[in-house]
Amino acid sequence: MMKIRQINKNKPYYVSPSHIESMKTEAEHQRSKNEKYLKALQTLAEKYPDGFSTLAPELIKASFYNMRGPDPYFSEKLSNWFEVAYKWEDFSEILPKDAPFNKRPDVQTPSTENLPHLEKKFLEKIQNKFSGDHSRWDAPTRDQFIILGMLAMEGTSGVRQGKLAHFLGNGLDGSGGLPSSNAIRAAKIALSRYAKPMQLFSPAKGNGNERLHSFANSNLADLVCRFVLAHKASILLPASMVYAQ
Repeated sequence: MMKIRQINKNKPYYVSPSHIESMKTEAEHQRSKNEKYLKALQTLAEKYPDGFSTLAPELIKASFYNMRGPDPYFSEKLSNWFEVAYKWEDFSEILPKDAPFNKRPDVQTPSTENLPHLEKKFLEKIQNKFSGDHSRWDAPTRDQFIILGMLAMEGTSGVRQGKLAHFLGNGLDGSGGLPSSNAIRAAKIALSRYAKPMQLFSPAKGNGNERLHSFANSNLADLVCRFVLAHKASILLPASMVYAQ
């Protein structure tokens, strides 16, 4: 399975003056946007204190997990902070000081220029399928992206059905809607149609939680892996898998 490597951007021959200026402009835009977000959160906290108190812990947990991946020690410390320690400690005081925040892999969207015809058509189809604001996707589209991404990151090694079900958010037996086994099957059928006449997935093996789902071709898995990691919706994918790439 291909591992995505980051370019050493500290070397001068990788960075042009125009690129540096672009980076500065982007950073300023991000800072301005974050200031607006902070004001929005402050407004919610003031006008809807009960609702904000309920949602804020999950937002903080998700943000930290997305930045650093799994950290059992800090997770326990964070849970204690939400319960009691917030009364005397600021959040900044409990942040780990011995390890920097990780960055998600810096991946460029794969180019279709030199791809074989069938792979090019497939990439164009999934680019069109997963376009727009991912926060407004319907449930089937969201499920398809998660399944496509998780299977692509593991390639021909595969992912067990229990893990897929967990990250779809409804458990193996489902809760409100299709059981996960049906949702996974439906998503794989829909995705396979985009790849025809190529075979996208290998036949699944096993039963229940242990049923194994995988890509049929490692090269195609690598192509899809680059696509999903470069997509803004990669935030929907398990952080532990994303950081492993």
